Amino acid sequence: MNWFLIALIPPALWAVTNHFDKYLLSKYFKGGGVGALMVFSSMIGVCLLPVIYLLHPEVINNFEMKFILIALNGFFYVLAVLPYFYALTKDDASVSAALFQIIPVFSYILAYFVLGETLSITQIIGGLIIIAGAVLITLDLTDQKKIKFKGEIFALMTLSCLLFAINFLFFKFFAIQYSFWVTSFWEYTGFAIFASLLLMFVKPYRQEFVNVLKTNSLAVITINGISELINIVAKVSFNIASLLTPITLTWLVDGLQPFFIFIYGVLLTLFLPSISMENITKKVLTQKIVAIIVMVGGIYLINR
Repeated sequence: MNWFLIALIPPALWAVTNHFDKYLLSKYFKGGGVGALMVFSSMIGVCLLPVIYLLHPEVINNFEMKFILIALNGFFYVLAVLPYFYALTKDDASVSAALFQIIPVFSYILAYFVLGETLSITQIIGGLIIIAGAVLITLDLTDQKKIKFKGEIFALMTLSCLLFAINFLFFKFFAIQYSFWVTSFWEYTGFAIFASLLLMFVKPYRQEFVNVLKTNSLAVITINGISELINIVAKVSFNIASLLTPITLTWLVDGLQPFFIFIYGVLLTLFLPSISMENITKKVLTQKIVAIIVMVGGIYLINR
């Protein structure tokens, strides 16, 4: 089984969900609807639990206390989505999501201490090149006299990347001890618990969630449901790839995500502008293309 081909699936699919998220936030969650979208996204765990149980009933056999830790690890995944959603409300999907390439930095550090994974010098250089390309894509070059660094977006996405790195690292840590499906079942249990806690204890999120259900329930549930199904396939593919190779390498391959986001964004802007409108001025396009070429160069180095 070729881990690299499997690792290519997540960036291609996550790029689709990035545009879905941007569309939902701009059309149905205007005026501070990030909390409602958080609840919708985390509730996917409720839908997945019976499916996993029917396919693999052994997931609830021989309960261990560590399963609670796996469920808590699911909290990290859902929490990681929050700063990402806020970043999406402030800029194009191709800018915010490109910063997910910071994850390999945290992933490498954590994997070194927790899993004892190491990379070659060439792979480390490739990873640094990918991160450099991600930083390049966040620079604001619209002002000819001064280059602006989008610090708020960078900070939000850095926090998101740290939380995602923790989640995927410990998924692998537990999946090595147990099975893939046992770990997935209890992690999605964490998703479901987190959604319930949000609804019970975070009043603004609960109000946003109820308001969206009252006004656009069918459209939001349909779009978000499709997006989350795509996200599930991407996450499962990532987890499988991470079990076949060092997790940091899997994250570095995900460096191609900005490329897919960029291509999808341009196509949507040209043919379906009602769904997504990216900045495709000559200067911005050049900046994004150069940044993507840099990241692809890094991908080449890590796969040598």
